[in-house]
Amino acid sequence: MRGVSAFLIFLFSLLFFSCQKEISPVEYDGEIILEDADSLSPLLEKPTQTWHTTNKKICILYGYGYNEADFVQQMNEKLSEVFGLSEDGGMILSYVFPDDFKRGSRVYITSLQDLLSDTDLQGIILLGAPEGTHVAIARMQDSWGGSLPFPVFALFPQDDVLGIEDSADFVLDKAQKAQINGIITEEEQSYVDQIPSILINCASYISWTDSPFEKNAKLYEIVKKTCKDLKIERYSDPDTGLISINHFVLE
Repeated sequence: MRGVSAFLIFLFSLLFFSCQKEISPVEYDGEIILEDADSLSPLLEKPTQTWHTTNKKICILYGYGYNEADFVQQMNEKLSEVFGLSEDGGMILSYVFPDDFKRGSRVYITSLQDLLSDTDLQGIILLGAPEGTHVAIARMQDSWGGSLPFPVFALFPQDDVLGIEDSADFVLDKAQKAQINGIITEEEQSYVDQIPSILINCASYISWTDSPFEKNAKLYEIVKKTCKDLKIERYSDPDTGLISINHFVLE
């Protein structure tokens, strides 16, 4: 039996190896070029891209108090690191008021609707919204049948209070205090250094959502997170004393 088994194993091996195709070595007549490490150094020095190409855009309007060229450039550079700029295939699409809203010698904030008419919007952030911005947002709402399918955040607006409250998911305002003579003045802006992080946090919230935020008690927690270590409180109308559900001020 051992002889038969050995013979069968020998026969199987012979058949197996005889069925294998002979593999010829690949011949290459071209020249192989080896890159020197120094020639790749510019590529290695570039920061790793943390954002993905997308058609969705987050519009940021730089309005009064935040429209200086240096601030806009520095802020867009910070935002580009996280979300990418629109011209590079990223999310951030920015406009500056009044520069981008001029028609001849006049300026129209309502041109915002025209500027964004062909944009696939993820959301809008209004930083220092000028007077009449709520009208531009209301016109956009009308074009969507009464409500926008994306969030609108208003930071430190100069627009009509009731109008911007109605147009935005939430409004974040500067702290104010009343003087003895009844005049209301803005408190010292100790939060100014935090504005870039607030703006980035707002953009992050918008980038994660696929719908507007409801105007309810949960907004307070969302705004607290966008402001990190800063303290906020609900806005109280100085005339009526009524507390707004979606309007907040920094303490």
